[in-house]
Amino acid sequence: MVAPKTTELAPSGPKNVSLQRLGRWLLAFAFCGISGLAGLHAAGAAEPADNLVKNPGFGQDSAKPGTPANYVLTGDVEYRYLGDPNREIAPWGVALRSGPGVGSSAIRQGSIAQTVSGLDAKPGRWFRFSFRGLPQTLFAVDGDRLVMQVDFFADGGRTSFDSKAKPLYHLVQQDRKDLSVNGDGRTGGAAVWRTYALEFMLPSPLVDQVRLKVAFDHGNTAMSAQSEFFVSDFSLVRIAGPLPAEAGNPRPADARPANLLPLGGRWFYQAGAGETAAPKVFDHTNADRLIYHDDKWSAPFAGSMSAWLRAGDIGLDGRVAPKDQFVADNVTVSFDATSLIIHTKSLPNHPTGRFPELGGGNPNYIEEQLATYYIPLNPVENPRHVATATDNSNRALPMGPIGIAANGVVFFNPFDAGSEDASNLMDYCCGHPNQDGLYHYHKYPICIYSPWADEGTGHSPLLGWAFDGFPIYGPYVKAGILAKDATGADGLNDFNIHFDAERGWHYQVTPGKFPYIIGGYWGTEDPRNSPGGRGGRRGPPPGRGPPPGRGFGPPPPGPF
Repeated sequence: MVAPKTTELAPSGPKNVSLQRLGRWLLAFAFCGISGLAGLHAAGAAEPADNLVKNPGFGQDSAKPGTPANYVLTGDVEYRYLGDPNREIAPWGVALRSGPGVGSSAIRQGSIAQTVSGLDAKPGRWFRFSFRGLPQTLFAVDGDRLVMQVDFFADGGRTSFDSKAKPLYHLVQQDRKDLSVNGDGRTGGAAVWRTYALEFMLPSPLVDQVRLKVAFDHGNTAMSAQSEFFVSDFSLVRIAGPLPAEAGNPRPADARPANLLPLGGRWFYQAGAGETAAPKVFDHTNADRLIYHDDKWSAPFAGSMSAWLRAGDIGLDGRVAPKDQFVADNVTVSFDATSLIIHTKSLPNHPTGRFPELGGGNPNYIEEQLATYYIPLNPVENPRHVATATDNSNRALPMGPIGIAANGVVFFNPFDAGSEDASNLMDYCCGHPNQDGLYHYHKYPICIYSPWADEGTGHSPLLGWAFDGFPIYGPYVKAGILAKDATGADGLNDFNIHFDAERGWHYQVTPGKFPYIIGGYWGTEDPRNSPGGRGGRRGPPPGRGPPPGRGFGPPPPGPF
């Protein structure tokens, strides 16, 4: 299946990064949507500091063999490393097996659950339960019998209240319908890691314990390597509740937070008691108070500013990291009079392939590298804008970074260096490193962490910004309608941009349809983002170092 491609050369970028590396690199087979290139740190992903779940990344074993600490497993499920250690940096977690599996019975079913105790309703009764899930291509259940569920208890578990469940299998089927073309060769793009979320309110202030569960029933697929649903990265966090008058209704997405200080454009700071000014720098500790206003009031950087330098990646010292290292300040944000300023160390905060690839594929490392990008706060249309040609003949978009996601990873244009379509040359989360070691996206990166799970029930959430300042959103323009298929006022032009009253001019990604992210700058790029000194490795690579261990590395020897 190896399909060599022409080389891709990304020119230099911002001037505040390290020495430029030269060279052209051979890209070969790498998947985005075919099982086998995925992963997230198992022993401790970049979790919110207020996550109430224990062992969220499933990296700790319990005393009972084959069971993760703090979880209860039932039925046709298996605790293991969720990937091929030779090809991917994968998490530990639990596989729900829709075909015959561990403890299988005539009716295939199973669950993974954790009980969270000691809840206090006084700080607020609203929470979000979320997890990372990957439905393999042949995973199937009858009806809508894949669910995430919260059970409520009081008196330390002695009194049972009601429960709240959210069916998920219809979302899997919708992704297979809408996003398959985002994969390798326009197929398989739904079989990727994504966030599933359930927001809920404690039904009584007496509730002090909840049980979080992901379960399936009536699995109906003959067992194969593609019939599992992977579960990892459990999270339970408090969230803002509704206004008091709406306490009985679902939490309104457009409820304006109190005490907002304007920062410029659509940005605000939610000030605390006695605060009269915003902090000079925003990081993972206060990202939830950096508010963006479109059709809702949201915090797009929340949960996206930390990452891991993984064993096998190259750090700022130019050396291959021998073990996983948490990078709390992967992204920080500041403002000047005209710009949102994003400082990034360029590390992805989600699953990636294992780079360099074995077998003659992508020979590049993922490298931690410093960069700063400037996003205009009040972008305006450039009357001389030019849409990119499908063969890149007019060079309307530069090679190298053209925008940045909220997690600090940059967007590239649709082409490799030979002006061929680069959209199939990706890992399982739609990214890869270039010859500079810069990990980047050429198309819709489904795995980007977002405070919202994009379920196609309305307009997609914000992903990031192009360097002309206009925002980039996910694929849905309204419930059940992809922007790429929309017509009339909802339709996109050749730049992948359109206008609505809530968001103004904004780009939307188009899975499987050129130009995938943006088709040219609708506005004027900030000149500080222009080519000039894109970072580089300090000397030749010092070698891959020892093979990584538990977490990002391959599974240890033994029963797992």
